[in-house]
Amino acid sequence: MKNRFDIWLNDLSKSLTDESGNEPTAEDLDKTEAALLAFAELHAVKPPLSMRDKILANMQRMNSLEKNRQTLSLNHLPLLTAESNWLDWAEVVKDIAPPTDFDGIRMHLLEDSPERELNLVWVKEEVPEEVHHDVLESFILLEGSCECHIFDSEGNSRIVYMHQGDYISFKIGEVHDIHITSAEPAKAILQWLKLAA
Repeated sequence: MKNRFDIWLNDLSKSLTDESGNEPTAEDLDKTEAALLAFAELHAVKPPLSMRDKILANMQRMNSLEKNRQTLSLNHLPLLTAESNWLDWAEVVKDIAPPTDFDGIRMHLLEDSPERELNLVWVKEEVPEEVHHDVLESFILLEGSCECHIFDSEGNSRIVYMHQGDYISFKIGEVHDIHITSAEPAKAILQWLKLAA
């Protein structure tokens, strides 16, 4: 199997083919590769130590998630919590896809009971500002990234940046909107716990 660099080099070779159809020689490609590697080394930036620590922590988190997997069933889904393993949720909904031409937001109902409503959701750009007084809303992000703008009843605001695997729960009465920051649509499990009337 070719790696990304080999594929890129092959594409470069095709783009360097001259008008008469002559492909570059192996020597030409070796010189180009050497020049690119020298350029990369010359302009390399050493990441800060905090980035190293963040990467190592993320690797440990992923290893822990992999070790603590469970098989979920669409017929009996558990409560979504901060301890939920996003890998389990991603696996149970992997065969559910939105229509290719969906516009804005697409929801796929997973459960609707007296206690909660659970949906698989895809969002292309944003979830407009909303507030809930009768449900506790939470979600776990399976794909993509987003930022949540949250405003409480006392006028305080915060922004929460979310990536794959992150979980958030909104408090009753918090006004919030969500902006997708990834190129691809965000995919999430959305839970609304219904409050007693």
